[in-house]
Amino acid sequence: MAFLNETERGALLEELQGMKFGRAKHKLLRMDPAGRLAYYRNVQQAGEWHTKIVLAGLGTAVTLVEVNHAGNDQARNPQRFEFDRIIVEPTPENRS
Repeated sequence: MAFLNETERGALLEELQGMKFGRAKHKLLRMDPAGRLAYYRNVQQAGEWHTKIVLAGLGTAVTLVEVNHAGNDQARNPQRFEFDRIIVEPTPENRS
């Protein structure tokens, strides 16, 4: 498989922006047989949960960013994640 260039990564970003979190994650995992889930709902910044999928065969890494709107007034809070944005970037091997 060939690596995705900048315009193809932009088209992928546009396609994913109209989807919900679960559908976008499922599409990315099925897109590339060599792809892998790097981490799932990992806190990389305060108030943001990141899910990173590395599409090694396509030379692209996609990060799905969610924010959590759970209240802090109870001992047990239901988690309400809201899909916020998508980050599509090339891997170091992708020079296109």
